[in-house]
Amino acid sequence: MFHILIPTDFSENAMNAVHYATALYAGEQAVFYLLNSYSPNTISSGDAMSSSGATQTLYNAVKSSSEEGLERLYEEVVSSNTSDRHSFRTISKFDYFSNAVADVCKEENIDMVIMGTTGASGLKEALIGSNTANLIGKIHIPLLAIPDGAVFSPVREIAFATDYDTTYRQENLDILFGIARRFSSAVRVYHVSEREALNEGQEKNKQVLQKNFPPQTEFYLLPEKSLSDATRVFVHSRNINLLCMVAKKHNFLHHLFGLSHTRDMCYHIDIPLLILQNEAN
Repeated sequence: MFHILIPTDFSENAMNAVHYATALYAGEQAVFYLLNSYSPNTISSGDAMSSSGATQTLYNAVKSSSEEGLERLYEEVVSSNTSDRHSFRTISKFDYFSNAVADVCKEENIDMVIMGTTGASGLKEALIGSNTANLIGKIHIPLLAIPDGAVFSPVREIAFATDYDTTYRQENLDILFGIARRFSSAVRVYHVSEREALNEGQEKNKQVLQKNFPPQTEFYLLPEKSLSDATRVFVHSRNINLLCMVAKKHNFLHHLFGLSHTRDMCYHIDIPLLILQNEAN
């Protein structure tokens, strides 16, 4: 049985992530946890809310809004989902978003977090995209980011970005391989480098990947300076349905496939992005 966490702010984008998640796990025994968190920042101690009574009143109002929103969402989701292998639970949590997600992941033994993200520019990007980006490195399980307006289709082509310098956690790769098996997906592993050949260490790691990945996996070397540009060209030229990247915390500013690049993809890629968190619990 799969345990899937879907954070929601009750927006259309968040609802779209719910639809995508249930379609992705169609036919599978799965429990979907619908999480809404309301931040302590909402309960301000400013001049207008200086009394404890006023603060408690605001807290109660925000708490009720969260619980009522989850109740409406639950009814809508259950009424539209016909699978007898799916069940849904709601969680309302008073905490900062990333803390709430991390806590529920541990409490409910979550296998994957699936949430909507919106690519934009300027302030809108900073406010909307940051929730997804901030989870990278905060949780230790796969995170699937669903772009605004993405409609589910069978996952026929998966792209996997690698720097050939990383040893991947098998339990995270199993999530990727499980999706590939369910949809008979073709997996395309690609590496972006200005050099025309791998060094000795990278070549050895490539051989390990070739043994561990599905037999029909294809490997590509893309001679580019920009990971973002190379990825966009590769995704569109291959009609990729799902992009997979690995987030690494250590020395990320100095790694081609570090957190900064993975976060950038949260904002600018227009297909679902599966982010594997490579740090151990």
